[in-house]
Amino acid sequence: MFSSLLFSELLLDDPLLEAIEALGFNEMSEVQLVAIPPALEGHDLIVNARTGSGKTLAYLVPMLQQILDNPQPATQALILAPTRELCRQIAKQCDLLTRFTEITYSPIIGGEDPKYQIEELRMKPDIIIATPGRLLEHVKREVISLDSVSFLVLDEADRMLDLGFAEDVIRLAKQCNEDCQHLLFSASYNPKKFAELTSQIMDEPEEVIIDSARQLNENIALQKILADNNEHKLALCEYLLKHENYTRTIVFANKKETVNRICGWLQSKDINTAFIHGDIEQEKRNQQMRKFRNGEVRIIVATDLASRGLDVSELDLIINYDVPRNGEDFLHRVGRTGRMENNGTAITLIDANEWNSMVGIENFLRARGEFRRIEGLEGNFRGPEKLKKSGKAYGAKRRKAGKKDSVKKKTRRKNRVRDRRNIGKRRKPATDE
Repeated sequence: MFSSLLFSELLLDDPLLEAIEALGFNEMSEVQLVAIPPALEGHDLIVNARTGSGKTLAYLVPMLQQILDNPQPATQALILAPTRELCRQIAKQCDLLTRFTEITYSPIIGGEDPKYQIEELRMKPDIIIATPGRLLEHVKREVISLDSVSFLVLDEADRMLDLGFAEDVIRLAKQCNEDCQHLLFSASYNPKKFAELTSQIMDEPEEVIIDSARQLNENIALQKILADNNEHKLALCEYLLKHENYTRTIVFANKKETVNRICGWLQSKDINTAFIHGDIEQEKRNQQMRKFRNGEVRIIVATDLASRGLDVSELDLIINYDVPRNGEDFLHRVGRTGRMENNGTAITLIDANEWNSMVGIENFLRARGEFRRIEGLEGNFRGPEKLKKSGKAYGAKRRKAGKKDSVKKKTRRKNRVRDRRNIGKRRKPATDE
């Protein structure tokens, strides 16, 4: 448990407080309680908290207050995020919080016209919200200088490392003001993994570990359904989406081709479905997401591209068509639901080849999903016959050859010259002289 604190108890300017109240926020969440006060005091912070805990507000509030305290005709704050979707989500939250102020912001992401972005950057917005790659392109072209930036946020920093953005992030951070304040937010913070990044850009940061990197949101009900093959999984998806009581759903798959296949199948069954993955143009992705958010489409099929940065209200069902590749990906997928004290359900479809992967994820998270059967759609796969202590299935053992089965290999004798010289010669017995 944590002590409650109201936003009104913080020394915030009225326009910012008014915007927070308009959003319906009065009492701070745990991550906001432990991050906002030290951030307002100017400390560098490393914050680990689960998805959906209110992290965006935890860094936007002190950032906006700093800009209100020191208005300047230059860019003062930079937020780096791993995906376009997350940047858009942050920009939306920033728009709501700055509605009663004159603070300006600009999202700079890939997949959009660089000319328009250049015009935006030349206007020197107070806040830049960007993916590292695209912003670095503009910096190299000297479209913008970051030397006036005094507040830098790394959101979903673990994902940026996974995507190979570490060097780009360090380069951008070193372009900022030497007295710049740094805030790093992650849902799976690992000190060793982050060591190179934090040592180069942060100054004696305070670590705030609210949730374990392996901790699941207690508001999410985990379920598992065994499946025989892809055809069986498609039938299960169809049933769940026609009979589950949900408002909005994301169906996750590991590959783009699988996403296309699932979406095509569902649409053939008269289930209105959208889809997003890396091969879809940004404009179409934005269009699909708008339909999903406003309720025109209740179901979206996606790769892990949508597992981070997607904050959609009333998203109460996640279906893992494929078992995720690791525990962190599972954590971020299911973290799209059950956000900010709301309840959600995450259902994972598991075939025989995925059993051990799912057990490994559950062991990593120290959590077990509840098995579920759908009447009339039970498969032949009911789980492995023999299990190890870890819960994983025994692999097929190689048959050891018995005495009767063993065949002695014929050894090939070396044909040495010294042996040929002695053929036919009789060895003389040794004599004592």
